[in-house]
Amino acid sequence: MKFGCLIETRVQKNRAERIVSSVFQNWSTISNYEHHRLGRIWVVWSPEVRVTPCFKTNQVITCSVLLDGVQKEFICSFVYASNFPEERKELWNDLKDHQNSPMFKDKPWIVFGDFNEILDLEEYCGLYSQTVTSGMREFQEINRYCSFTDMKAHGPNLTWSNKRKDNLIRKKLDRTLVNEEWMAAFPQSFCVFEAGGCSDHLRSRIQIQSEQRKMRRPFKFTNAEAESPEFLPLIANYWRSTVPLHTSTSALFRLTKKLKDLKPSLREFRKKSIGDIIKKTREAYDTLCRCHTISMTGPTPALLDAEAHAYDRWMLLSSIEEKVLSQRAKLHWLKVGNSVYLVSCILTYNRYLLKH
Repeated sequence: MKFGCLIETRVQKNRAERIVSSVFQNWSTISNYEHHRLGRIWVVWSPEVRVTPCFKTNQVITCSVLLDGVQKEFICSFVYASNFPEERKELWNDLKDHQNSPMFKDKPWIVFGDFNEILDLEEYCGLYSQTVTSGMREFQEINRYCSFTDMKAHGPNLTWSNKRKDNLIRKKLDRTLVNEEWMAAFPQSFCVFEAGGCSDHLRSRIQIQSEQRKMRRPFKFTNAEAESPEFLPLIANYWRSTVPLHTSTSALFRLTKKLKDLKPSLREFRKKSIGDIIKKTREAYDTLCRCHTISMTGPTPALLDAEAHAYDRWMLLSSIEEKVLSQRAKLHWLKVGNSVYLVSCILTYNRYLLKH
């Protein structure tokens, strides 16, 4: 363990320093006693880790973290959400502000702790049935807004229990959320939920992969993929093989989750259909030239058929290549293009509409 957090310690501030120094010797620590008298969150880290505090409230502490031996810095938010839905709205707004901040742009971001809310009805188990609440919908919304997904996890799915024999309730209140940049930088990272002793929560232990391994590229969809005759059957087969969507307040969240689970199949399809498209197109062109040269030397029906087949393949691949490169060029222009020129074009077009 190199860094982590303790939540719901219920320790008075005058005792906190003595406890931390005895348990985590030579480690550094920050807390949020200035926002709550019991310091709901303690963040601790070893000398091997560089932690820079960025933001603090009574429900979250956000830091910039740099591990020894890992070049890429990442953002880490330690969460202990309020028991009250109205107060949790403040936490959701803080996470939205994080998402919109330039400091977080294109950086790996991990958010973990006790959220005191579930995302799905499957994360509840009790004597009485659970219904979708406004708190659940707000939690689902913040996950969509920040493009969060659950980190791969081992251990029980439900992480909290009220430990009552007469009305036992279990929920998934603790989780580890990551953004797309995190998955690209640390694709092999995972967390483990395990018993932590007398607590009514399971504790979470996170394994972060070293950056030295191959980084996974973020998911990108190319429009040319949709024109393949194999595309629609692939989507249809996947949709039929998964749990159907029903009209409910959580349908949009389930749809988002379903689309995320579709990514591996689309990645494999993209690799098969348009992977190395420039190289494939060049090879098809060279094959066409060879066939054309051979058929001109001594034409036969078989050679002419081979040339026609090579021509059709080259035309197909070159068409796909053109669409792929066109989409790349548009994305690149939108990212680094001349905004002054863009505004000028819009104004000119508006003046044209007014005249006609």
